[in-house]
Amino acid sequence: MKGYKLFMDVSGDVMSDIAKGEVQLLPMEFEIGNDEYVYTDGNDGMDPVEFYKFVKQGVPMKTSQITPSLFENYFEETLKEGYSALYLCLSSGLSATYESACHAAECLKRKYPEVDLVPVDSLTATVGMGLLCERMIKNKKEGLSVWQNRDDLLSARSRLTTTGVVDDLNTLKRGGRISSAVAVIGGLLNFKPIVLVQEDGTLKMSATARGTKKALKHLFDLYCETHDENVDEMYVMHADEQENASALCDMLKAKFPQLNVRMRLLSPIIGAHLGKGLVGVGFYKKTV
Repeated sequence: MKGYKLFMDVSGDVMSDIAKGEVQLLPMEFEIGNDEYVYTDGNDGMDPVEFYKFVKQGVPMKTSQITPSLFENYFEETLKEGYSALYLCLSSGLSATYESACHAAECLKRKYPEVDLVPVDSLTATVGMGLLCERMIKNKKEGLSVWQNRDDLLSARSRLTTTGVVDDLNTLKRGGRISSAVAVIGGLLNFKPIVLVQEDGTLKMSATARGTKKALKHLFDLYCETHDENVDEMYVMHADEQENASALCDMLKAKFPQLNVRMRLLSPIIGAHLGKGLVGVGFYKKTV
């Protein structure tokens, strides 16, 4: 046995300098209009900033999950070499990707019975996955086995808060998150919806704020009131909204000078479903 390697799909957002050499990122596909693209979180493919230009123009988009056959292709070489694989996956409440990974794991187990493909349902996305990815790397470096690492991630995922403010109510309406009436009224009154990944891994609109400044203050207050004081890392994510994201970072650093705020551009795989204007946070919440 050669140990195990770490994987995450690119719906998760982690700092490149942390993941580099430690975690292999699995690409995912998306469509803009009639054109197909692959997002790798690397230098190849469409740049995310370019992607968000299309988002701001309101161009129709959709994403594709990773199929079982693609998973088998991604992981077979690793298993053939005698390594197991620990794979951190987009929430099963948002995609069937985890189910596909489990199916691929069963098929590969028959071919390579001495090693394991171990999918982990993150029950979150974007920077919530980024925090779990950092934990996964740390656990491996500290000597946890693939199964011990998996169990720790399953325990930790319920302590994550992943939430953000979005600007485009129509995108949420198209995704069935809000009604047409709410979208119309909210647009007229300049309401900004706050979306939250729930503990079951699904997305809901948890609150609204009147205008961007109050929405950012809502995120700031939520962190202040609910974060785990023993953890000094958190993420701020944005959909090419550098100014608002930086303003939120400044608020957080002014209140918590020792806080390590990691600012990260939102993955196109998630950005395609949330529309323009998103600024959000990911952090560990206090235990009750």
